[in-house]
Amino acid sequence: MGFNSAVYQEAFEIKRRRQHNARLRYEKALAELYGANPRLEEIERELRGIGARAAIAAIAGNEEVVASLRESAEALKAEKDAIYGDDAFEIAEYDCEACSDTGYLPNGQICDCVKAIAKEIARKKLCEEMPIGDSRFDNFDLDFYSDTAVGNTTPKKRMTQILRVCKEFAENFDSHSENLLFLGGTGLGKTHLSLAIAGEVLAGNRNVIYGSIQNLVNKLSAETFSYSGSTDVSDSILGCELLIIDDLGSEMSTSFSQSCIYNIINTRMMRGLSTIISTNLTLEEIEKQYTARVASRIIGNYTLLQFLGADVRQQKAINAINRK
Repeated sequence: MGFNSAVYQEAFEIKRRRQHNARLRYEKALAELYGANPRLEEIERELRGIGARAAIAAIAGNEEVVASLRESAEALKAEKDAIYGDDAFEIAEYDCEACSDTGYLPNGQICDCVKAIAKEIARKKLCEEMPIGDSRFDNFDLDFYSDTAVGNTTPKKRMTQILRVCKEFAENFDSHSENLLFLGGTGLGKTHLSLAIAGEVLAGNRNVIYGSIQNLVNKLSAETFSYSGSTDVSDSILGCELLIIDDLGSEMSTSFSQSCIYNIINTRMMRGLSTIISTNLTLEEIEKQYTARVASRIIGNYTLLQFLGADVRQQKAINAINRK
């Protein structure tokens, strides 16, 4: 699925401004070129005139005139090349030659240049919701997790395994990748790794939506009760290649939120689309807080990753105080 219409509308507006700026640059460069080589402007004017006369002659079937005009055109082109000499160059008239800066290819499809702009818009919107700043795999610090045994493992071993799973998920992602459920208390890195995955997948030209469950429900509520008939938000959440739901269980529990959550999870599961959910709830609490239909779909169709350790945010705060 592509980006939603609001993102594309913004992308096309940016494209329109770039098209305008590219045209201004082209006209300025052309004026400078003609100013330094007045004969070039004369040649271009003569070539346009020849082109028009040749078209008329061709329609009239006058092959002799067409041939004569073709010879004249070749002579003018040779003269132009001689003026350029060894410094011959072409002025780029468009930022994107594939679509001539229209945003659409000849077959009517949206050009990759617009998709690239839409991707950047989506990335910025993603960053706006980041509750943590720079969240990448390479700055996920395993030193905050202890080597003290918890059951048959240690927090550091468990988090090393989870980091590897998340990296492999991002590296091998396609829209039908598995679903992941991040379980664990506050500050254990669930959001950090969710956003690290989002950044990597988005960098691969995939359509990713990230948001806290409350924000997603709020957006769906605003769309539903606006009575505008728009389904952009719903279509995007239900159809994006990767949906990342942060902090499941923190939302205000209403019949509407329960219905939204079930619809999101069930629809994406039926479409085979990948979803990542992070939550501070235990499996028992998920079963208690949500309907059996929601709980069974999450528990039965998601790979469960239990985060272990002590609150990393608290550790960082304490370290910052100690450094003062």
